Amino acid sequence: MTSRLRISACRRLCSWGETPALLDGERIFACSGCGSQWVASEPWTPIDHTGVVPAAVQQAAQETRRRGGG
Repeated sequence: MTSRLRISACRRLCSWGETPALLDGERIFACSGCGSQWVASEPWTPIDHTGVVPAAVQQAAQETRRRGGG
C-alpha cells in the first residue's frame, strides 16, 4: 500500500492531520511539514515534531488493530 502514498524525507516539522481523502476505504492522514501520507494499516505510526502521536492517528491505529487490519 505504501507505493500509493506520498512518502517524503522528514524535515522535523511533522504535524499530522486527518484529510478528507480515502485510500481503499481508509482515511489518509498527511504531514503538513513534508507532505508524507499515512493510513492506519501501515506498519509504522506517525509522530508529530513534539514527539507525540496525534490523538486522531492513535484512534485510527487502534480501530484498525481491533478489526485485525494492522
